[in-house]
Amino acid sequence: MHREIVLNSLAFLGFHDIAEINAMTLYEYQLRMEAYQLKRAERHEDIALQAWMNQTVQATRGNGKKPKPKYTKFKDFYDREYEIDRIRSSIEEGYVAQSNKGAQIQRGDIFAKRLEEFKRFKAERRK
Repeated sequence: MHREIVLNSLAFLGFHDIAEINAMTLYEYQLRMEAYQLKRAERHEDIALQAWMNQTVQATRGNGKKPKPKYTKFKDFYDREYEIDRIRSSIEEGYVAQSNKGAQIQRGDIFAKRLEEFKRFKAERRK
């Protein structure tokens, strides 16, 4: 096996045994390296998101002499329950939102879907 493959496998892919590295096919190595690079890209995105949130949480409103924080409570800045509702409702069919904000958005989504159905029904009747 090439020195670079062995080195990358030891440094980045979590291998500790050269025999395991030698047993790996070139395709498997390339797939693992691609997965590693995708994981790093996600980590970089997390770091960028953290920097963005650090800047956002420091936002103020009001005049320059006596600015007030835009967010007085953590939940105003980040609503974990809403995020869970958003994720679960996109995956689980028929999921009922648990947070107030999620329930309000869910009602809005239902209304929008029904309005679209009504418009389709109306257009079909005109034909």
